[in-house]
Amino acid sequence: MQCWARFVWGSDGLWPGPIDFNDTRLQEHPLHIEFRGKTQTGLPLGMLRNFIEEFGPVQVDAAAKSHKEVMDLLMVGCERAAIDIFASDKEISLGHAVSEQIMMTISLPSEVTLTYLTDILNPRLHEVQNIGPESVLLVSKRRGDLAFVMDRLPSRLRNSFSWWLAPDEGQMVPLRGNEYIAGWVLDGARLLGE
Repeated sequence: MQCWARFVWGSDGLWPGPIDFNDTRLQEHPLHIEFRGKTQTGLPLGMLRNFIEEFGPVQVDAAAKSHKEVMDLLMVGCERAAIDIFASDKEISLGHAVSEQIMMTISLPSEVTLTYLTDILNPRLHEVQNIGPESVLLVSKRRGDLAFVMDRLPSRLRNSFSWWLAPDEGQMVPLRGNEYIAGWVLDGARLLGE
């Protein structure tokens, strides 16, 4: 099971921090980088390429909705790139057809309920399990939500995917079982000793 240091790309460094883009401690862990609120000019692909050459491996979640966006990320050297699980089936299947290095992202809402699981998430997982990649990144925004979801997923769905877990707690959380967990995406600043 792998452990990746999670950061958000900012104009002045990686957050939480800021951690300078040239901080040598970044070489100690594989990195998971999130881009939030993309600018009108798009992602800084040139800067990202240079960063990956210096500090790789890097996987990126840029809230992509199209296979072209994830292909751009893979072309600059990302180990893996994420596409939103609620992107169109066509975009997910096109991305998956081109590369096995794509994962689907589930960004949990700030208020997770059983209704969300039964009416939204579980049906979507059923829909994509035969058209998309087997890797899924599950990101929580509130403490306890990631374990709540993982412990309540039907076993056939849980076992159909390889899971990357990014809990709001920033550290590993206890789960009912850890089979099918490919890795944890944890608070990068904490992993660097900040």
